[in-house]
Amino acid sequence: MTSGSGGAAGRLGLLVWLPVWGVLMVGAGLVVTGPAAGRWPFAAEGAVGVWFAGRRTAVATAVSEWLTFAASTGAVIGVTGVCVVALVVLPRAPRWRDALFLGASVTAQSALFLLVTACVDRPRPEVERLDPAPPTSSFPSGHAGASLALYGGLATLVVTRLRGPWRYLAAGLLLLVPPAVAVSRLYRGMHHPSDVVAGLVNGAVVLLVLAHALLLGHRPVPRGADAPRQTRAVAPYAPAGWWGTGRGQGAFWYVGGRTGSPTEGKKRGTRDQRQGPQAVRGARPRSQRDPDPGRGDRRAADEGPVPGGVG
Repeated sequence: MTSGSGGAAGRLGLLVWLPVWGVLMVGAGLVVTGPAAGRWPFAAEGAVGVWFAGRRTAVATAVSEWLTFAASTGAVIGVTGVCVVALVVLPRAPRWRDALFLGASVTAQSALFLLVTACVDRPRPEVERLDPAPPTSSFPSGHAGASLALYGGLATLVVTRLRGPWRYLAAGLLLLVPPAVAVSRLYRGMHHPSDVVAGLVNGAVVLLVLAHALLLGHRPVPRGADAPRQTRAVAPYAPAGWWGTGRGQGAFWYVGGRTGSPTEGKKRGTRDQRQGPQAVRGARPRSQRDPDPGRGDRRAADEGPVPGGVG
C-alpha cells in the first residue's frame, strides 16, 4: 500500500469516532437529566424560556417561524438533495466526494440525534410553545444540529472549493443560520439552552470528522478552462538554432542546449522568424557557411604530410 492510499485509509478510519461520539452524547444527556438536573446552570434553564416568552412580538415570531422552517426536516432534506444533485451534475467533472460529504454530514447528524433522543428523555420547557411538540426528547435540539450540518457543510465547501474573497462573505452568511435557528428554538419555547448547545456541538463534531475523512487532502481536478496551462517539454540537449511552433504562434529560442522562458521565446522567436536563422546568437548567415564541411579534410589528404611534421 502506498503512502497516499495509507493516508486515505487512515482518514476514513476517523469515521469510527462517530458512534463513539454518539455514546458520549447519550452519557451527557443522562447526566443533564439525572444528577445535574438540580444544579446550576441546568436548574436555571427554565427562566430562559420564561424570559423569551415574555418578550414575543409579531415580527420576532414571524422571523423565528421562518428560521424554524429553514431547519425543519422537509427543508433540510430538500436543500440537501438539490445541493447533492448540483454538485454531481453542474461541474465539468462530477464532485462525488463533495456531494458525499454534504449528504453524509446531514445523515450522520440525524442518526446521532435519533440515537440520543431514544436514550434520553427530557421534557420540553414549561412555557407556551409556538410549535407542536414532536415525540422526540428535548435533548438535543434536532433543528440546531441539522442546520449546522447542512449550512455549515455548505460553508465548508464554499471556502475550500471556490475562489475569490466573496467566498468568505458567503460562508459567513451561511454560518449565521445555525445560531439564529438555535435562538429561534429558545424563543418558541421548544428547547432548553443546553439542548440547543448540544445540538450545535453534535453538528459541529459530525462536520469535523467527515471533513477530515472525506475532504482533507483532496481537491477537485480542474478541467477545461479551469485547467492549468502546460508548456511543451524541451529536450535537455538541443542544437543551436530556432524552431517555429506554427504560423502565428511564435518560436522558442534554443542556444547551446538551453532555452529561454516561454514568454521570452515567443517574443524573440517571432522576431527570428522574420529575420531567419542567422539572427540566432552565434550563427552565421547561410551565404557565409561552407557548403561542403568535409572539403578541408579531403584537401589535406591530397596535399600529403606537412613538411617537418610526423608522416
